[in-house]
Amino acid sequence: MPVASSIIRYTPGLAFAGLTVFLGYFLRRSDFVPFITAYGAFFGLYFWLIFFKKNMNAAELRWYVALGIALRALLLFSIPNLSDDFYRFLWDGHLTVAGIHPFTHPPVYFIENHLLPEGVLPELFSKLNSPEYFTVYPPVCQAVFALAAWLGQDSIWAGVVLIKLFLLVCEVGTIWGLGIGDWGLRIVDYGFTDNDIKKSVPNSQSAIPNPQLLYALNPLIILEITGNCHFEGAMICFLVAGLRALGNKKIEWGALWWALATASKLLPLLFLPVVWRWLGWRKGAVFIAVFAGFCVVLLAPLWSVVPNILSSLDLYFRQFQFNASVYYLLRGFGFWVKGYDIGESLGPLLGMAVLIGVLAIASKTKPSRWWQSERAGIPFASAILFALFLHLSFSATVHPWYITVPFAIGLLTHWRFPVIWTGVAALSYSHYAGGSFQENFWLIALEYSVLWLYILWETSPITPRRRTS
Repeated sequence: MPVASSIIRYTPGLAFAGLTVFLGYFLRRSDFVPFITAYGAFFGLYFWLIFFKKNMNAAELRWYVALGIALRALLLFSIPNLSDDFYRFLWDGHLTVAGIHPFTHPPVYFIENHLLPEGVLPELFSKLNSPEYFTVYPPVCQAVFALAAWLGQDSIWAGVVLIKLFLLVCEVGTIWGLGIGDWGLRIVDYGFTDNDIKKSVPNSQSAIPNPQLLYALNPLIILEITGNCHFEGAMICFLVAGLRALGNKKIEWGALWWALATASKLLPLLFLPVVWRWLGWRKGAVFIAVFAGFCVVLLAPLWSVVPNILSSLDLYFRQFQFNASVYYLLRGFGFWVKGYDIGESLGPLLGMAVLIGVLAIASKTKPSRWWQSERAGIPFASAILFALFLHLSFSATVHPWYITVPFAIGLLTHWRFPVIWTGVAALSYSHYAGGSFQENFWLIALEYSVLWLYILWETSPITPRRRTS
């Protein structure tokens, strides 16, 4: 390989590695200016590599995808510094190992009643961010928490490493699942199967950036999933597997993967109307029946504690507020009209609006094999992306790691606004600047202004589109 070519290839790789190590090991959450500077450099380099680097050949593509996996491996041994949720993960895990259902009582119950079970680390309690609330993590998460607590024993660091190992495996699975080339969006958006593509366009090249590369090197994905131990990574892995299975007419396998995604995070329940519409009434009914059967088994540990789960969800809709967009605008209007915070009533109302909106999106979704029908509508993966965008736009709480889900789904469409979202979402970390835990509404306004302006540009009739159909 020529020296100049080697320098061009490896210099960005060294920069990616240096920024990953700095952000993962040497930064505190309260250091917002160093964080946003390093993150901005990371995202800028990523954006250049994806959209402006010319003539990337297959060998370079494989090298950069492998680099993305290596960057995740670099973060395996760091204690998350941008989120403290992992303390709750290990708390729940130790309760399960001790034979106590983690959903039965909030952590404060054990401290107030002096009932700390044997093996549960006392120092974990002082670091929990919501000790008075019931846990909200479904069975797949709880199983990983318990395994990490059991194998890691009294070591918080060992428990974190074990959780990260699981998420790293999920990330590799997602990257592999996205490795369907530039034609991946045809499978789930338009109803083609892998075999259809091989027969009809075996040598075609699309102008759309490779979804594997987009996912592998995205800084938000790297930092929030492997770096900060967020289980959106597991859900994304199972969702991608489910979408591939459905795109290739494997409905039962699709239902299994969808159930596993739901048992990791409950969010995939929101997309069921879209799936049913895309599959049609008969196949959709089969999917729902198989999905429900798997969920009965996977979610069995939760049936006895449903009231506690509903209590936590009610708090989520009524009290938690962070980095919101439409919610903050409506709340501000409520202050102006009513003179007080209308959040307690606004949250449930917006939740109902999201449900109605998702049903409307489902009704406009193109059925599978749409070319056999004259009906137009929204392609399948795009419909899921729009449902996610609606949900997050109306949510009172939008943590940066929530954006990883629309970003991953967006890679199976021609829409690129989720890529921009992963860049501007980092501004929400201004909430922790100097340890103040105070939101900077000017930066939140900047974040969403950039996002919405890009969406307006991308949806404009005069914007050139790289169509794949």
